[in-house]
Amino acid sequence: MLLSAQRRGLWPQMQRWRQETAASQAGMARLAGGTLAVADAGAAREVLLGPADNYVKQATILRIGQRGLTRDQHAQATAGLLGVLGRRTGERTCAPHYDLHYDLHYDLHELIDDLGGGRGRLAHQGWGVRAVQAHFAPVLASGRSAEFTQLIDTYVRTSTIASAVVGRPMWRTRRTEMALRAQFAEMLRGMPAPTGEPADLVDVVLGLDGDLGPAERGQLLQRLILATIGSTGITLEWAILLAYQNGLDSADLTEDQARLLIRETLRLYPASWRLAREVERPHTIAGCPVGHGDHVMIDLHALHRSAAVWDAPDEFDPDRWQNATPGQRAAFLPFSKGEQMCPANGFASRALEELSLAILRDYRGSVRLTGKQPLARALLAPPRGWTTVARRGA
Repeated sequence: MLLSAQRRGLWPQMQRWRQETAASQAGMARLAGGTLAVADAGAAREVLLGPADNYVKQATILRIGQRGLTRDQHAQATAGLLGVLGRRTGERTCAPHYDLHYDLHYDLHELIDDLGGGRGRLAHQGWGVRAVQAHFAPVLASGRSAEFTQLIDTYVRTSTIASAVVGRPMWRTRRTEMALRAQFAEMLRGMPAPTGEPADLVDVVLGLDGDLGPAERGQLLQRLILATIGSTGITLEWAILLAYQNGLDSADLTEDQARLLIRETLRLYPASWRLAREVERPHTIAGCPVGHGDHVMIDLHALHRSAAVWDAPDEFDPDRWQNATPGQRAAFLPFSKGEQMCPANGFASRALEELSLAILRDYRGSVRLTGKQPLARALLAPPRGWTTVARRGA
C-alpha cells in the first residue's frame, strides 16, 4: 500500500482533504492524523498574518538546514536576490504594469529544440524547470567556470527535478545532494567575496555577512537555485499545457492574455500546494481552538478551488480575473503571505508571462497524457506525458 501511494503521489489524498474542508461551514477540517486543514481565505490569512509567536518559527527558503538566517542576513540575502533578478530583466519588472519584451537573452528555438530532443516533444515533469533554468542562467552563475555551471546543471537534474518534482526515494536523492553540496563547498572555497553589488546568486551567498563556512554557503546556494527555478518551472509546464488544451495559443496572443493565463494556472495548480505551520502558543483560528504542538495545513489546492469563492471552480477560465472580486483576490495565495511569502514572487510571475508569451506566439502545440492524474509531491506537477510543439510557418 505504501509503495502504491508513493507511485500515485498525494493527488487522491488531496481530493479527500478538499471534500472534508468543503463539507465544513468554516472551511476547515480536522484530518485523520489531527492536522487542521484550512481552506478558508480569512482563516488562512489569520495564520499567515497573525502574531508570529503563535507558531514555531520556521526558516524560509533562505535557510541552512532547518536553521533560518539571522534577521540581518535574511534582509541582505533578500536584497541581493531581488537585485540580481532585477538586473536579469533590465529592471523593467519594477513597474506595476510593464511591457513584456520579446528579447530573451537566448535563442528560444534552440532551447525548445534541445528540450524536445529535436522532435518538439517536451516531456512533462521536467522540461519547464530546464527552460526556466535557461531563462535565469545569467543570474545563477554569471561568468563562472564551465565546471561550476555544469555542477549547477547536475544539481537541477538530479535534485530539483528528481526530488522536488518526481519524488525519488529520499535515501537516493539525499546521497546525491550531499555529494553535490560538498562539490559546491569546494568550489566556493576558492572564490573571493564580491566587492560591489552581487552579479549572480553565487555573489549573493559569498557576500553574505556572518561566520558561514563554504559548506553552509553551498547549501544556501542550492536552496536559492531551487527557489528560483523549481516551482516556476513546473508552473510553466502547467501554463503551456492548459493553453494548448484550451486553444489559447496564437501568433497574436497579447500580453494581457499571458498575464491572465498565469494567474489562472496558479489558481488551479499552485506548485507549492500546501503551507504548513506548527502551533507554539494556544489560540483560535476563525474560532477553532488549536493547542501547542498542533499542526495546521493551509490547503491552497482546496482554497483555490473552493465553490464558496469561485464560480465553476474546476474550470479553466482566465477571463475570470478581469472581474475578480476582492474576496477572490484574498483567496488567491500561490506565493503565501507575511514572513513566509516568496521574496521573488513578482519576478517569477513575470518570467512565466514572458516565457509563455514567447512559446505560445511562436509554436503550435498539442498535449498527450499518459498519466491519469497530476503528480503531487513537494511540488504539484502535471501528469506524465508530453506537450508536442511545432514552430509556426515551419
